[in-house]
Amino acid sequence: MNKKMRIALGQMQELTHETMTFAKQLGVTSIQLNTPNLPGEYGWSYEDLFALKKTCDDNGLILESIENVPIRFYDKIMLGLPGKDEQIENYCTIIRHMGNVGIPVLGHHFMPNFVWRTSTEPGRGGALCTAFDLDAAASGINQVKYASNRESRVPDESVMWDNYAYFLKAVLPAAEQSGVRLALHPDDPPVAMLDGTARIFYKVENFKKAEAIANSDAWGLNLCLGCCSEMVYGAANVMEMIRYFGPRNKICYVHFRDVQGTMPKFQECFLGEGNFHPAEVLRELKRSGFTGFLMDDHVPNVIQDTAWGHRARAHAVGYMQGLMNALELLDH
Repeated sequence: MNKKMRIALGQMQELTHETMTFAKQLGVTSIQLNTPNLPGEYGWSYEDLFALKKTCDDNGLILESIENVPIRFYDKIMLGLPGKDEQIENYCTIIRHMGNVGIPVLGHHFMPNFVWRTSTEPGRGGALCTAFDLDAAASGINQVKYASNRESRVPDESVMWDNYAYFLKAVLPAAEQSGVRLALHPDDPPVAMLDGTARIFYKVENFKKAEAIANSDAWGLNLCLGCCSEMVYGAANVMEMIRYFGPRNKICYVHFRDVQGTMPKFQECFLGEGNFHPAEVLRELKRSGFTGFLMDDHVPNVIQDTAWGHRARAHAVGYMQGLMNALELLDH
């Protein structure tokens, strides 16, 4: 296992010759996939996961993590609905397949209505950046969502905590036995209630509570710096999360992105113009003992870019590479 902090290219749903070549041209050998396009209505097969891993291996790339299964695989778990136990068994099967294949991290969130934005705003040089305004979300004006499940709502935060504890108790034994770590992503936006459903991972102390519930080396964080920066107090949350969870070896990997502003209103931006200082954050990650991977996440929509954001992702990866090279030089 690689024990040195490194950079991955991510947020892809499939491995193609073009994306793998792009990664290698950027000097990146680690790959993350987000909700890969695999067949299966209720789960993923060993054969399909093996094929993903083999494709990376054959191309000199390391498949570091899969982030997220389709919401339909575990919406009943999150909402505490009938059928949750069948979904849990299917989820455990995916974990076991990943362990057998050799994919070490499965990222998850606990947002039944997923990621929300309320508008797209001009950023630096006219680049388009997603934004969130709690007042607009409450009124339903210009509502833009990546995904939503509105069939059932859970307005009670304590019920959501019970649902998450039930999930962890059921799936962590499979993760421990399979050598797979389950990496929790913060809520985005970090708000206690959205569209009638409570959220639980919107403030720092709640991650500490989740760690205590898990009580397992198989549980950790997909530390999205952007989500932490969106929280009230902004950059202070980012540093607190790193300083608390880093030395405890609870940060599996990092989404390296930032925003301008904090709840109840923020806008995404390029690295280096947001709430935190990227070099300071990277230095703190290293000091904390973090040895996982950093990766691109949400990026602004720059001129003549692709839907996935090749140009903007190249900028983000290059920015991180420069910071890491400078940090290594200063440490010698």
